[in-house]
Amino acid sequence: MRMSLLSLVAAAVLSAPLAAGAADPVADAAAIVKAANWDAMETITVELTEHSFTPQDLKLKAGQPYRLVIKNVGQKDHYYTATEFFKSVAWRKVQTPKPNGGEIKAPYFTAVEAYKNGGSVELFFVTVNKGEFDVICTIEDHKDQGMYGKIVVE
Repeated sequence: MRMSLLSLVAAAVLSAPLAAGAADPVADAAAIVKAANWDAMETITVELTEHSFTPQDLKLKAGQPYRLVIKNVGQKDHYYTATEFFKSVAWRKVQTPKPNGGEIKAPYFTAVEAYKNGGSVELFFVTVNKGEFDVICTIEDHKDQGMYGKIVVE
């Protein structure tokens, strides 16, 4: 069990390319994370199943610290891919649940995978850039079957 949870977090890190794409990651992320009021952190849970995200869309506030729990309640593996959104936030960490979990700290991520039958990943970040961002599952035809949504930061 421990190996699979750590592998999950490792997969998230390996999904992050070394070169920035259309938008660069937040430059002063460490200072933003350090200054954030983590006691005021909001927790949001997104459930992944065949073939939807619940909730499908998220509305977040700029400057707010969040804990986003991605939980797979389905029978298939699913990705939560939000490349541009994930580069627009200041990352604190990504972790898998205790007692056998682990955490990874990185400048940014592009996607996280939650394994079938209860796999989950917790993302800790502060929203920085306002905008509307796409989120999809990149496995096979999952997007075409309804696994897509929006993250709006106001």
